Amino acid sequence: MLNYIQAEVYKAFHRKYAYIALGVLLLLEGLLAAGNAFHNSHGMTTYFGECIVIITEFGVIGFCVCLLTGDIVFAGQYKNSTLKNEVSFGLSRTRIYLGKLLAQTLLSVLYLVVMMGFFIAASAVTLPHSMSIYFNDAFSLAIIGYYLACGIPLWIGAQAALCMCLFLINSDMVASFSYIFLVFMLDSTIQLAGMLMGSTPAARFLLDTYYYFPNPILGAAKGSVGSLAFLGRSWLVGAVWLVVCTAIGLYGFHRKEIK
Repeated sequence: MLNYIQAEVYKAFHRKYAYIALGVLLLLEGLLAAGNAFHNSHGMTTYFGECIVIITEFGVIGFCVCLLTGDIVFAGQYKNSTLKNEVSFGLSRTRIYLGKLLAQTLLSVLYLVVMMGFFIAASAVTLPHSMSIYFNDAFSLAIIGYYLACGIPLWIGAQAALCMCLFLINSDMVASFSYIFLVFMLDSTIQLAGMLMGSTPAARFLLDTYYYFPNPILGAAKGSVGSLAFLGRSWLVGAVWLVVCTAIGLYGFHRKEIK
């Protein structure tokens, strides 16, 4: 298994697409940091601690990174018959599935570490530091730490959802749109259905279900800083998505005829 994961990561790192995508993301972050510095040079003041907390407003980027890294690892598996060749070679389907899932997850973690590290470092160099109770560095970094502790399991759960879609659907594009629907749209659809049903048990069930989707949970994290109960719920939701999506994906992949 370890050799297979290493091979998948090696292939990912030898795709120009991986570096181009990361470079574009870092460029956008650099422009944001430069914009804050420019803002300060014209009489306004944006502190380092104030700036980096903006990370909590862009947790959705983590779900987008999952889509990006999933495409980097899985791209062309059906079109180029790569998946068919791996199965024909004698590799177990469980090994293939879990190997690609872990490779995608490792690549996503690496992307997020590089992106957040770059943004924090660039902001630390270009922006002034405040000792006030609200914008001091330690307080802001603690907020980000809590947010990441909530976000990591949710992003991993989303990665499992993407992997499930990629293995069960022969078209990479259709699989990507299916992932977008699952992570970004299904929760709102369920919430809307619950609201339209009025004060019924079914409506309450649907409205409660809304908060078992990764995106709404992560969106509420910045308003729950310090809550161990909310942190535990984030890990529970992430674990449920990881286990359920992986189980469905493995079951479907084992029964699927690969052409």
